[in-house]
Order: sequence, then C-alpha cells, then structure tokens
Amino acid sequence: MNRLETADQRETQLEQVRVCITIGIECMDPNPKKRPFAHHIVNKLDKTVSIVESGIASPSAEQQVRSLNEQHGQRQTLELSFEYLSKDMNGRAKTEEPMEFLGAFRDHWRYGKEHQWSLLGAQGTKPNTSQQQGASTSRSNSVVLNKLNIFTTKARRNYTRNGGPMLEKIDMLKLFKKEELKPAIQDKNRIGRGVFEDVYIGLVDKVPVIVKKQVSGAVLQNGQFAKEVIMQSQVLHKNIVRLIGCCVEVDIPMLVYEYLSKDTLDDILHNTNSKIPLNFGVRLNIATESARGLAYMHSRHNILHGNIKPENILLDDHFVPKISQFGIPRSTGRGYKHTRTVKGDVAYMDPIYLQTGLLSEYSDVYSFGIIILELLTRKKATHSDNNSLVRNFLENHKQSRKSTDLFDEEIAVMEDLEHLDDLAQIAVECLGHDLDQRPKMTDVAKRLRILNESRGLWEHKSMHLLV
Repeated sequence: MNRLETADQRETQLEQVRVCITIGIECMDPNPKKRPFAHHIVNKLDKTVSIVESGIASPSAEQQVRSLNEQHGQRQTLELSFEYLSKDMNGRAKTEEPMEFLGAFRDHWRYGKEHQWSLLGAQGTKPNTSQQQGASTSRSNSVVLNKLNIFTTKARRNYTRNGGPMLEKIDMLKLFKKEELKPAIQDKNRIGRGVFEDVYIGLVDKVPVIVKKQVSGAVLQNGQFAKEVIMQSQVLHKNIVRLIGCCVEVDIPMLVYEYLSKDTLDDILHNTNSKIPLNFGVRLNIATESARGLAYMHSRHNILHGNIKPENILLDDHFVPKISQFGIPRSTGRGYKHTRTVKGDVAYMDPIYLQTGLLSEYSDVYSFGIIILELLTRKKATHSDNNSLVRNFLENHKQSRKSTDLFDEEIAVMEDLEHLDDLAQIAVECLGHDLDQRPKMTDVAKRLRILNESRGLWEHKSMHLLV
C-alpha cells in the first residue's frame, strides 16, 4: 500500500513537471502571438501547485503503469524540449537560462530519466533502494515547486500591482509580453537615458517602436499607473505620438510608442553637421500643428506635458510634428499640479514652475513660447547664458522695438516680415511673467491657424500675380 501511495505521488509529481515543461515551450514559441499571457501562466501554475499540495493522485496503479510506459516514448521529446529551451531563436546556445527555474527542471528531469523510469515493477528495480529514490525525487520536486511558487507569486504581484487586470480591458491598448520587448531593450538600442526613464528604439513584430522603461523610483503605485496609462491611450491626435501599449508583467513597467522616421525638431533646427533648409512656411506650419496637439491635450483630456522642448517634438517625412515624451502625464484636475520633483530641461521651463513646483497648463504655454523663438531664430535656448534668447525678445517688446534683427536670415525676407512680427508677438505673450497674462493653448492654436491661413492666402495671391 505504501509503495502504491509513493508511486501515486511520484506520478503526480512527474505530471507537474510535464505541465511546467509545456508552459516553458509555449513561452518560447518563435511566434510572439502564440505565447501565453502572464495571467494565463499564473493560472496554470496555480493549478499545478494546488494539485501537488492536495495530494491528488492517479486513479489506479494500473493507469500509473500505463502512463509510465507511455513516458518511455516521451523521453526523447522532452529531452529535445530542454535542448530547444536552452537555445536562442537562431539556434545558438544561450548563456543564461530562459527561465529562472529551468535549471531545476533539467536537474529534475535528468534524475527521473536515470532513476524513476524503472519504478513500479519495471525491470531492474531494486526494492531496497526505492525509498531512497523516492526521497531524492521528493527533494527534486520540492526544488521545482519552490521555484514555481516564487515565479507564481512574483508574476501575480507584478501583474496586479501594475494594473494588469484593469489594462487588459482596454481595446485600444496592447499588453506586451516581456519576451516580445526583450530584443528592443538591449543596451545597443538605447537612445536616451534620463532621471525618470530609459528610452529604446527597436523592432517588435518587425515594426519599429519606441520603448520607454521607467526607473524604479518613478513607478506609480496603487493603480495610479494603470489609470494614467489608460488616460494616455485615449489621447488620439495626429500631432501627438500614439501610445501603442505597455508591459506590466515585470517589476518596472514599460511603455511602447509609435516610431517616427524623421528627426526631432531640435535636430532639424540645430544640427550643424546637416543643416536642412527650412522656409518660413514650413516653420509656421510646425508651430501651428504642434500647438494643435498641445491644445488638444489641455482642453480635451486635461493633461499637462511638463517638458515641452524641441527634442520632444518629432517630425515625419513631411515635417508634420508630433508631440512625444509624455512619460506618464499628470491630470490637471482643476488646472494645477504640485510636483515633488521638478523635471525637464531648465532652459525651457516656466520660472514659476521652477520656483514653486506648481505645474499648470500655462507652464506648457511658456515652454511653447520658447519653441516659437527657436523657429524664428534657429538659435537654441540655453540656461548657461541666462537664456539670452528669451531676454532679448522680451527686452525688445518692453521697449516697443521690433525684433527683426533677431530673425533667422533665411526667413527674414521683406514679404514675410509682417507675419514674422505677428509670430514673435504670440511668443512674447506666451512668455509673460504673470500667469494670468499668458494665453491658453487653445487661443495660441487658433491665432497660429489664422496666421498660417493668412500667409497661405497671401502666398497664393502672389503666385497668381506672377502667373
């Protein structure tokens, strides 16, 4: 009777190992779409652990013997499974295990192959060593199950803490598996490293994407991360970089954004190695479209950006701008947000935000005013010289002088001077020291649209006269 009970336990334990190997193979499927989600893995492992803990065994010794006979034919398949799991997608041997408990699986399997196939009356079994073999097998199983418990608990904790159950209900958001993003988040693909996040560019399902990985200190807790990711996923505008999805089955969540092929506005304006000609029409359109995106964020979703600068405005092949680098946007609530840590490039930051930590929609307006100045002058704002770019325009405005001598020579042509002065006036108003004197982004966007249309109409008439 004791032998049968021991055999039942061994068969049950072998079955759990087979289940775990199957899960491992599914997780390593070359097709990412066929790999299971983390919560599906957790459910399977929960069932596996509960079966072992409850002591459920096979119905009869006869069925166990039949199962063991079938296992003789499965040895080669399972051995090949370990060979598969120990290689990368190109067939090369991996330097690290694909899962933290794979080593325990392999040790357990090899032990079973050498010792356990002969249990329950198989030829060559020595009755006086069965108890010793059973004890060793139990120890091996305990190692596996301990590893399983660690993985199950950790996966469930990450998935729940990062808002997985809430995020999986969002149709417009894709939940990526860690393995899908692993090729993209290698050091060689890192294109930016900041205080709050690392930024990578890579291929996911053969599509180029931007992956942003937050540092541990910036991770939001208690469901706030999920809420703000959902908010960001609902921001759909042609002038805002779209959030594709995220990965929450890891300790530190990752965000995945669409990738734009062109450079940033900062590169286009200030890269001296490959300076691209930019006429006034292109620059005005960049300002107009960027303002539309920012106004949409403020008015439709009550979202503040908090770090508006040329580096965070991406351009496509037709120089259409898209605002990026939201990080995790903070809802404006009643229009203001106190932040414990002031983040962003100081050269573009609202002085009131710097002094008080009070972030408002007018902080974004101030930063946008500096972007307009850079479009007008093709000069970069710098904090080291006390931001002379801003000071010079404000001083001219204070003295009721025009800033014609500050405009970029490429666009400072007679026919555009009036429009240039109008654009400079909008910028100066955005840079007002008093929050109440600054316009809202919706007003800025409207005035830029009118200016753009006015110049386009003027340009059309000029072309008509030339013909």
